[in-house]
Amino acid sequence: MLIVLNYWTAFHSTFVLPKSKPTFFRYMMLFSDMGAGGAMYCMLLPCIAALAGGGLYSDEKNSTRLRMVLARAGRRDVLRSSFCAGFVLGGMGGVLPLLLNLVIAVIRQPHMSFIDGVDHIASNPYFSYYPVIQANSWLYPLYKTNQLLMLLVAFLMIFVLSGAYACLAIGASAFIRKRYVEILVPFAVSLLIWLLPAVLPIHVQLVANEFSQVIFLNFSADSGPYGIWGALANVALFLVLSGALYEIELRRDAL
Repeated sequence: MLIVLNYWTAFHSTFVLPKSKPTFFRYMMLFSDMGAGGAMYCMLLPCIAALAGGGLYSDEKNSTRLRMVLARAGRRDVLRSSFCAGFVLGGMGGVLPLLLNLVIAVIRQPHMSFIDGVDHIASNPYFSYYPVIQANSWLYPLYKTNQLLMLLVAFLMIFVLSGAYACLAIGASAFIRKRYVEILVPFAVSLLIWLLPAVLPIHVQLVANEFSQVIFLNFSADSGPYGIWGALANVALFLVLSGALYEIELRRDAL
């Protein structure tokens, strides 16, 4: 659904960008100025990752298999394998929509011309283009140096971030009785991070905004110099929360 939405709004949009050098980034989620799928992808990424890899432990717990598996392998090994497999599956699930969208964008516009990051239209409305990535974005030096490397870094970031979301869902599933509710836990935490700056003082709101994936994954906008630190802080927070839930669940055998 995200891919269809982004495709329709990018290639059939009533809003048409001024002509510029051809590049598939114009039609790719997170880089596109026209596609509406990118914003929804950023918001729903925790749910997508948790849906792909966050239910491994829950599936065992809500069936008759967990007791037999725990008797053979022990809770530590079961949790460890669930977290590792969930991290990989969550990462793959988070990256997959963007990867499929990339394939479609490349087929429709098989070019990757460099477009500088200065918003000339802000000072001259008759200029020929908007930037793909603005010059003050943390990602712009990579975009300017090597676009393929920039794509690899973006995909790797999303993979690790999605894996961390899935791990939190797995940790939460140990304490949630109803199935599939754990999918909402990473989304709820990410939503709280996104809304938190609204209650902070004005002078710290701009910095605090950068710690939400809705902001730092929007590569086409001015993500500022804090984007990479926001991503690292996001991953660290979700992994710490996952580790805390892992330790609590692990102690059940000692009680």
